Amino acid sequence: MKRLHILLFPLLLALGACGEGDGEAPCAPLIGGGSYCLQPTTALAPFDVQQKVEATFRGRRETMIAEIESDAEGMRFVGLTPFGQKLLQVAYDNRAASAATLPDRRISPALLIALLQIALWPADAVRAGLEEPLTLDENAGRRRILNRGEATISIDYRGAQPPYRGLRIAVPAADLELEIETLEALDTIAADGKES
Repeated sequence: MKRLHILLFPLLLALGACGEGDGEAPCAPLIGGGSYCLQPTTALAPFDVQQKVEATFRGRRETMIAEIESDAEGMRFVGLTPFGQKLLQVAYDNRAASAATLPDRRISPALLIALLQIALWPADAVRAGLEEPLTLDENAGRRRILNRGEATISIDYRGAQPPYRGLRIAVPAADLELEIETLEALDTIAADGKES
């Protein structure tokens, strides 16, 4: 468990330990330059998902379980160790991002929500959140955030719609790669077992 804290703390700091902007929507500076302003959660159909996250940061690999819930009221994210200990808890109420639990106060809750939105929100909503010079490049199964033509975040998808069956997110400037797999709900597994 201590190993996971040792990995997650520098990983989150590398992604951007910055505060929120003063604009209409909270904005988060992104690694590689530029900012992303959080978009309303109504841009996406409500969902509730549990995912396994394999994080590789500077050659070290760790696992986290992420629980994400998004609806018209906002978005909630909880990161857990594989044994269920809460590592971080972040929320966005469509006005501000906040954290109940973070491994370090210098980590911006808005940045964590921004990364989730960049990965999951519809392309038009992501474009609306990007501030110049950032642009979004998207084609079949792949999304990239570009800063003056250079990819700063790359996302590859498995599945047709959010929250997707799987994602691979790369942030080269941070030497970070996330392999994310959506876990089946226990009730779905139980229902499948009863039908067999």
